[in-house]
Amino acid sequence: MRTLVKKCPGGFSVVVPDALASLAGLSDGEPAELEVSGRRLIIHGTAPDTLAALLSGVSTENRHGEWAVGPSVGGEVL
Repeated sequence: MRTLVKKCPGGFSVVVPDALASLAGLSDGEPAELEVSGRRLIIHGTAPDTLAALLSGVSTENRHGEWAVGPSVGGEVL
C-alpha cells in the first residue's frame, strides 16, 4: 500500500490508512515509538504510561518547589 510523505511544521507526516492502522493495533491519539532500520521507518504502538510508571520518574532532584500564583481572587484558600 502506498502513501505520501508531506512536510509539515516541525517535521514530516505520513498518513497511515485505517486498514493498516487497525492491523497494526494503532489507535487515534495513542503514543507511538519510531525506529529506523536501514532505510525503513518502523512505527510501534505503545501502551499509554500508567500513573505508577509516570510517578516512578519523580525524584527530589527533578521535583520543583512550591510557587505562588498570586493573591486569592475567589473562594480558594492558600
